[in-house]
Amino acid sequence: MFTLRRSLPAIALLLSLISRAQVQPCIDVRTARKNNGAGQGVYDFNNKWTPGTTLQVSFINGTDWQKSEVKQYAPEWSQYANVKFQFLAQGTGDIRVSFDKPGSYSFIGVDAKNRLTTEETMNLGWINTSRTEAQLKSVILHEFGHTLGLLHEHMNPMSNIKWNKPVVYAYYLQYDGWDKDMVDKQVFERYSVNMTNKSYDPKSIMHYPIPASFTLDGYSVGENDDLSDNDKKLIGELYPFNKEFPVENKTTLWSKLQDLNIEYNVTENGQLGMRIKQNFLIYNAQSRKCILAVYFYNADDGKALIDHNGIQASADGKVAAFTTFTPGYQNTQYNNLSVFMPYDELELGNGSFRLKCYVALFDPDLKVITSSGYQYFTFSQGISSKEVKVETKFSDAAQQIEITPIFTIEGAKGITCHAVAYFYDDNGVPLKDLNNLYATRDGTVSSTVDFTPGYPTTVYNNNQADFTINLPYPELHLSKGNYRLEYKVVLFDDKWNKIVSSSLFNFTFTQN
Repeated sequence: MFTLRRSLPAIALLLSLISRAQVQPCIDVRTARKNNGAGQGVYDFNNKWTPGTTLQVSFINGTDWQKSEVKQYAPEWSQYANVKFQFLAQGTGDIRVSFDKPGSYSFIGVDAKNRLTTEETMNLGWINTSRTEAQLKSVILHEFGHTLGLLHEHMNPMSNIKWNKPVVYAYYLQYDGWDKDMVDKQVFERYSVNMTNKSYDPKSIMHYPIPASFTLDGYSVGENDDLSDNDKKLIGELYPFNKEFPVENKTTLWSKLQDLNIEYNVTENGQLGMRIKQNFLIYNAQSRKCILAVYFYNADDGKALIDHNGIQASADGKVAAFTTFTPGYQNTQYNNLSVFMPYDELELGNGSFRLKCYVALFDPDLKVITSSGYQYFTFSQGISSKEVKVETKFSDAAQQIEITPIFTIEGAKGITCHAVAYFYDDNGVPLKDLNNLYATRDGTVSSTVDFTPGYPTTVYNNNQADFTINLPYPELHLSKGNYRLEYKVVLFDDKWNKIVSSSLFNFTFTQN
């Protein structure tokens, strides 16, 4: 079964076309992440630095030419992101680059902090004179994208690449230590995360090249050697620019945001929710009542969540949480000033939702002082599945209808669920069962398959067959003739509560 796991793998694979003739694997490394209460329904995948950070970059080894290539291309990210790279002539940096190991890889975002200061956080083994300048730029931008917290675009949950699995397996099984499970985890799975572009972007610098032979439909992706428009937009959302003033300025009220920390699945006043903590310096605001507010959005379409009960809301009716504060000094440092957002006040109901939030500070006149980058998380409540697609096959050899439902189900790990196909005539009238073999309790012709998801998010029948719902032809209980019929597939939980229903699908059937 092909499954989509919410816990990120320790290694994320990049296939990169080092030449037009072959694909070579490069390993980008991610250390184990804090669970953040994933079993309770909130998943935080952020691994980015604080906006405004200057990351010091040092070189463990390498030639002057290799170092100059990195210095030339890495700063391109800083044109679109409020983060800078300072290259050290000596000493130990936050990012430590080596060139002497096989392949190219990088620890993702702040995971670099988990490395010993004597160890590299990035290796650029492909920076040599056998590469074209475009390939050198591509590798450097890609690996520094990982350094800023970005993940592989081919694992974007929207990608839906139709892999030619036998070809891909055959290719990767030639590498030492690789087996079928390794290929599944590193190539075919998709992130259920938001550190990729909102919509799938094959032009992203974070997408690896794909030769046409690796896909069933001939789909291919070339060598991207520059940031795409979506890359620039995403990194700008994660690291927004805010105006700063000289500290000598004694009149203008301004602030410099520092670390943001979110605690998920905490209880306050009997309510389960999330606590958002913000560190910041605020200047020239002594004795002035200011506001720290947090706003919540749907990460897929960028729309603000709408408040309906007026409990946790902004003045214009959007979901928000806020607190007031009054600095006691001309320049005041705040550590962990926090607001609490109960999950119920997100007003989302059952389902799985990809969300984002950001912090904003307001002055006493309700003018924005500064705002943070977006923090992404996934909130799940109950068992959910957004859509069921189907493929239908009529097997005359087996004398049965074979329906393959294609869907993603969340929040049902270890729970036995049910997929049921119901059959109707072309007027929508249920077909009646006559022998109680394939039927619902009220006598409608149907066929049921039970399934038990193995992961918090599980994809069924996407790239390989997991199960089909079969109905023998005679169980339609039709006399001889030609018929126009309909069916739909409905998913139920273990208590037979409906999760989601497909659309009605039409087909013609001849009973001989």
